[in-house]
Order: sequence, then C-alpha cells, then structure tokens
Amino acid sequence: AMTALGAARPATTSVQVVSQTWSRDSHDLFDFEAHNLHSQTFSVPRSMVCVRNGTEVQMCGERDPLPAGGDALLRLVQREGSFWVDKAAPSNSSRKLWLVVRDLAGVGHKLAEGDVMKLGRFKFRVRQLVASACGGQQPELRLDDSGVMCAGEKEAKDLSATLCRICLLEGPGEDDPLITPCQCKGTIEYVHLGCLRHWIRGRLNLSDQPNGSYFYRPLACELCKAVYPTYIHNGQERQPLVEVPWTQPPFVVLENMVRDAQQHATRGLHVISLAEKVLKLGRGHESDVRIADVSISRLHATIFFRRGNFVLEDNNSKFGTLVAMKKPRLLEPGTGISIQMGRTVLHFAAQPDPGNAGTAPSLQQLAGGGSAQDERALRLSLLNRGSSTGSVGGGTETWRTSTNTAATGHSAEDAAGRDS
Repeated sequence: AMTALGAARPATTSVQVVSQTWSRDSHDLFDFEAHNLHSQTFSVPRSMVCVRNGTEVQMCGERDPLPAGGDALLRLVQREGSFWVDKAAPSNSSRKLWLVVRDLAGVGHKLAEGDVMKLGRFKFRVRQLVASACGGQQPELRLDDSGVMCAGEKEAKDLSATLCRICLLEGPGEDDPLITPCQCKGTIEYVHLGCLRHWIRGRLNLSDQPNGSYFYRPLACELCKAVYPTYIHNGQERQPLVEVPWTQPPFVVLENMVRDAQQHATRGLHVISLAEKVLKLGRGHESDVRIADVSISRLHATIFFRRGNFVLEDNNSKFGTLVAMKKPRLLEPGTGISIQMGRTVLHFAAQPDPGNAGTAPSLQQLAGGGSAQDERALRLSLLNRGSSTGSVGGGTETWRTSTNTAATGHSAEDAAGRDS
C-alpha cells in the first residue's frame, strides 16, 4: 500500500538487494525449491541499473556502459528521498517485471481487473471482478468480437421463405429470429437463433456447477471456420448467443492467455463463483481451474474473497505465482518485495533513516493513480532523475557485500514427476 499524500515517513538512505539466479534457462522460470542458487547481496545507495551476465548480477551506474554480454534487468531510481523499481528501459520491448506473490507483505496480492497472473509458464488475465449482486451484473463473455446483427421485423417478410440450415424450416419463428452468425453464404447463410443455441450448448458442455461456475470458449462454424460472436443484436436489444448459467457474486472471470497456436484450443474464460468456496488453481484433479502443465504444482495458488477484495495467494509452488508490474513501484521502508525476471529473483528491502523524515508528495500522488496518463507521468518523472544524478567514476561501479555461488537446479521438464 502506498503512503497517503503528505504523510510523513522515514527517508530511505539505501536499498538492500539480494539476487538469486537459477543457472538453468528454462522458459523464463525460476525454481523456488532449488537449494543451489547463485546468490549475491548488494547495498545500493543511489540510482542504479541491475545487469545480469550469465549467472552473475551487477549493479551499474545509470550512465555507465553495460558490461559486454550484459542483460539489463531493471532500474533502481532514487527520487525525493525514496527508491523506485522500474523497467530497465521505458520501451514496451524491455523485460517485463513480475512481483513474486509469496514474498508480498501481508496476505497475498489484491487483484484488480486487468492484472496478469503467471503460474509457472501459464498466464491468466483478470477480465472481471464482481463483488456483490447490486445491479445484477453478470460475466462479460466477449473476447474480441463485436457481435452480429440478426434479422429485424422489417426484414421478416423477406425471410419468410428462407430456410434455417439446421432445422430446414422456413422463416423466422416467434422470438426465434433468423440470424447470420458466420461468413457462410447462399442457402446455408441463415440459421434460427434457437437452433444455433441448441447446437452450441451440446458442444460447450456447460456443466451445472454450484453457484454458476463454468468455462466458456468461443466456437467456430464447422463450414466456414469463422468464430461465432458472443452476443447478437436484435434491434436495440443485446442477447447472449450462448445461454449460460446465472453466476452468483462474488465471482471472478479469468482469461487464458494463449502462448502459441498449439494452445488456441484452450483459449477461453473461466467464470468462477467465490460465494461459498476458495478458487483453487493447479494441476490436481481437485482444482477449480485445472492446468495440465509440468510447471504447475498440484495446488499451485488460490483466490479468495475477503472484506471486499479478491486476494491471490501462492501455495509454496515450485515455479511460483507472479503478477505483472503495471508501473514503477515504490519501495516502502520496512516492507520488502521480490521481483522475478526470468531465472533471476531480486529481493528488495528499503533501509530507512530514523533521524530524517520526509515526504514525496508529487510522486506519491502519481503512484496512487491507476490511469495510463498517471503511469506515463510517473515513469517520465523517474527518467528525468538520470539527468540530475550522475554515476561515480568513469567505469562500471558495483556495490556488493557478499556472494555465494553454488551448483544448478533442475529444468521444468525435469520436474514433471515431482511436485511442491
């Protein structure tokens, strides 16, 4: 949680950084169960860039050239008595930073719509969070389509002799219009809404789970291969193409993020009600969201609803539960965080100066904002720090207090028979 605007807090004099690097480079994973890791400890007194070369991690000045073969991981920026963690470069192509959920202060991570979670090498996007039944809100199932217009009353006479390609009956029925849901043309262009719903219902196999939990995936026409829309529009009314169960709030909607074309068949939305249970994610059969992947533990993570918040917790999984950082993160004195970048995890702990209290009002205000404009303004403010704070000396400068080098761990494939 961010400090309130204008509230006094101890100034940060330095940041204690502990790096741990797994020697195996396997799908950008880090083995949290590995006992043999390359560990290093740094005390960082000012703005620096964290660089990895092989398994060796260095802290370099912002203006210093990167070591040959070095891979910039992230930036530590000192600004107005505080330290911030940001991407190594402002471009979208720079390495993504992932918060390690198991090391967050308090109990887990409070989810927000738009968050991207990573379990092992599998990713989910939080599409929707509904905490109460006020307003009668139900899951928004649209993925990337814009819907299709069905025949209106003015067109009914023109379609009176038109055949439905499923039931072969002519014309629209009462409350059962003829629609064109795909790219098929000619005599197979039109289909009754009720007929198509019946066909889709048999293929989606929406099980009758308690409180209306289900998995929705878009279906494609078997003839033209075009994906059917999620909703149709009949005049001014929008109707779902698929009749899904009513979901009891609080509920969460998670989208599978497809890594490649081979996973396209698994693309869809998990709609899970948390009214009477905790959502379990893992490889085991008891999981509500089951992920058949060797990088997933049997009970990998859980999501529960408490005091109006949806909270994500890691269950000491082998390859961790992560949440993508959306913007620069303030390091609060007395509160440590861990950030993963591929096979390296960096643990940060801001060291307060008890004899000096200060505030950072402008950046604190930006840190609390959630808009893209606030994010750009915050990142620009941190980038301007580089022009006012130079590096010490002419070469690469590194603060290191201890190093511990050891042997390697195991790859994700080696872990197929083991579990956390």
